[in-house]
Amino acid sequence: MAVTAPGREILAELHPGCPADALPEVLEDVSMTVEREPLTEDGAVRSSTAVRVGQLRKIARAKLALWGLSALAEDAQLLISELVTNGFRYGTQPVVCLRLLICLELLVVEVEDGSPERPQLRASSLDALNGRGLLLVSALAASWGVSEDGTRTWCLLRLPAPGRAHR
Repeated sequence: MAVTAPGREILAELHPGCPADALPEVLEDVSMTVEREPLTEDGAVRSSTAVRVGQLRKIARAKLALWGLSALAEDAQLLISELVTNGFRYGTQPVVCLRLLICLELLVVEVEDGSPERPQLRASSLDALNGRGLLLVSALAASWGVSEDGTRTWCLLRLPAPGRAHR
């Protein structure tokens, strides 16, 4: 299966100096695109948008189950929730695109929202209602990053070794 440019960039970053033909084998490359709705007057994501995020989580869970990767589903769903919600909240293009790359050794979760602003970890007070998304991503993912142009945020989950429980 051919890996498109964004996926190749991520895999190349993980394996510096590795020739393109020696990058990890991609078993599945799935993209899902959802239209962005305007935020509410107070800057919150609409409830209909939250439904879309839930639908993307369910699709990802089903796809992981098909590949025998149900052990990754909970972490993947949380990562998807955080990254896609950020895409809806801060994105600048009319759609948010979720992409899953299932490789032999890892799962790549990537969200493209068109915003050139690079997401950053930030400190949140204990009573804050939001602002912890990237902290969760950083804690759960093996690694995460942002494309050079800032429009795509990605994170990685390592696949559990056969016969060994995840985390």
